[in-house]
Amino acid sequence: MVILGTALLSVCFLLGVTLGDILGKLIGVKANVGGVGIAMLLLIFARLYLGRKGLLSPPTLNGVHYWGAMYIPVVV
Repeated sequence: MVILGTALLSVCFLLGVTLGDILGKLIGVKANVGGVGIAMLLLIFARLYLGRKGLLSPPTLNGVHYWGAMYIPVVV
């Protein structure tokens, strides 16, 4: 379902933004450094991991594919 794909996307986005903020603080910049890129990588890795474990049903996988394709145009 697209809803579950959206939930996975939002979790990846929140983790990516948090890690980007932490990375920015570590290098001394008052900005998010690479949060969107980190979130996209997390989404890709989560999809691959959950797909291999068989934890994603076909409708959920379709939702993840949809948001994976829409992620960069929507965020950027």
